[in-house]
Amino acid sequence: MINIRSTDDEITRFLLEIKHDAFSDVEVAAQLAKTLSSSGLTFCSRLQQTADVASTGGPSSLSTLLCPLYLRAAGLLVPKLAVPGRPAGGVDCLAQISGYKTELTTEELHDVMDKNGYAHFLDAGRYAPLDARLFSLRKLYGALQVPTLVVASLLAKKIAVGVVRAGLDVRVAPHGNFGSSWTTAKENANLFINAAQLCNIKAFPVLTDARFPYQPYIGRSEALLALSEVFQGSSSIWLSEHVEQCKLLAMSAAPSSLHEKIANVGSSELETRFFDNIKAQGGSVKSFKTKIAETRFLHAQQITAEEDGFFTISLDRIRKALIAFQARVENKENLFPDPSGVILIKRPGEWVKKGQALATIRIADQ
Repeated sequence: MINIRSTDDEITRFLLEIKHDAFSDVEVAAQLAKTLSSSGLTFCSRLQQTADVASTGGPSSLSTLLCPLYLRAAGLLVPKLAVPGRPAGGVDCLAQISGYKTELTTEELHDVMDKNGYAHFLDAGRYAPLDARLFSLRKLYGALQVPTLVVASLLAKKIAVGVVRAGLDVRVAPHGNFGSSWTTAKENANLFINAAQLCNIKAFPVLTDARFPYQPYIGRSEALLALSEVFQGSSSIWLSEHVEQCKLLAMSAAPSSLHEKIANVGSSELETRFFDNIKAQGGSVKSFKTKIAETRFLHAQQITAEEDGFFTISLDRIRKALIAFQARVENKENLFPDPSGVILIKRPGEWVKKGQALATIRIADQ
């Protein structure tokens, strides 16, 4: 087993051994999670009523943005230690709000949690730094989808900040890192449950279909625009369906005694919880609304149907295109660039006529 003093060569040998092992190992995943979580600072809330919903990656879902709001509305504490996502992880989206602090000192973390009970922040080399080192090498050696390593990384973040109830949005698709088939994803979900139990965490994975867009707003600022629609009660049927899905994901991670409370959370309560967190981490209602207005304005270019037929879309191609745009302008001073985004007007499978608008795109100067 590796530790904080292990060299990169030693870590590489360790991950390659696991990568070449044909079987997932519950005990190795749990022990590795504990090792990763203890490699840096840890946070423990004064109360043990903590919960969070993580995800296995994939574009268009809002679960890592909406689920914390539902959990907080139910009275649970949500210390959400996050990593950058591609193309639009939760913390990446929040970083688009001017003033929002994605990195928190220990004192700031305690202050944010005391103020509103929900903090969404990066490890910044302080929490589970060995996990960040391992993740970099996993990318280098093609080990991002190794189940034992994925589970250990997910659990390490929960252990490091004292989360005792861990929901997981298992996004099943070719681009997902928990399995491209439902059979494989179920096996890995069980691995997550069993490893979490050894770490004294109650785990609640839920499998969702990530082959098609969960909702029409795809991109970092677009996710914020989607939230605005939710808060204003002006969601489309498609977006509303996804909001209900996120509500169920939050319920899965919460004690059964709180299910009714979460079921009754409305859009105004979600907005209140959202702005409580935004203000606690340095942003403002004004900066959020400014970003929303800018995003709407930049969505001026339409994509139209070239012929009659059923609308089809490759979510993976959209994901790769957005990541490529981001990579061109990403640097140390701009970790979360936001040069482009998509809003779908039609759902995959809809019949469209030639010339009908299918989507709008945003291409911003960076």
